[in-house]
Amino acid sequence: MKFKNEEVTFLGWLDNVWYHYKAGIVIGVFAIVFVAVAMTQFITRDEHDVFVYCVGDHGLSAEAGDKFMQEMQDCFTVDSNGDGKKVVDLKVDKFVMTEDANGKRHVYNPSEQLSITERFNLELATGECVVYIMEPAFFKGNLKYLASLEEELGYLPENSIDGKGIALKDLISYKATTTLGYFPEDYIICLADREDRFDAGYYDGNVKFLNNLIKYNLVSGN
Repeated sequence: MKFKNEEVTFLGWLDNVWYHYKAGIVIGVFAIVFVAVAMTQFITRDEHDVFVYCVGDHGLSAEAGDKFMQEMQDCFTVDSNGDGKKVVDLKVDKFVMTEDANGKRHVYNPSEQLSITERFNLELATGECVVYIMEPAFFKGNLKYLASLEEELGYLPENSIDGKGIALKDLISYKATTTLGYFPEDYIICLADREDRFDAGYYDGNVKFLNNLIKYNLVSGN
């Protein structure tokens, strides 16, 4: 505090500011550090070549997700952006499901899971994900947003469902790999429809990824 006719030094001013505003200063410093770390991680993060989105009633631990991404990029992914790296990203949204009297599955209490539903719909309509692993009810309910496998792969895979997906259990790679088995065998792998929002090279890289899973192509470099 400055008394009458007393000269205030810089250190005295600093001490006065700290005395009155220390809580705000501490919070501000933490906020700046948090933003700086987040920005650094965002800027230095490798650009993905394949983006897989799993949606259904099955969750995945962070450790299992990391192992899945590692195995997929080591075995099946192509370097679609030409940066010398093969990177897979994974997003998992878990819903609580229920069956009606006819055995059909639905999202249980959609109002309580609205944010997840909105995120899924937004991703399907405008997002980056091309490869989807879907619980069968989600697959059936979103066929119009999914790509024709015959058009994208150049052939119709055996045991395809509605021409747009394949149950994981029907892939040799499902049992031959370690981490595809983290997902239920009746879940269906499919592709988002090709749209202008996708870079052609990026989309084609995701198609090649699925093709490699179907054909179980483990040749190094794909």
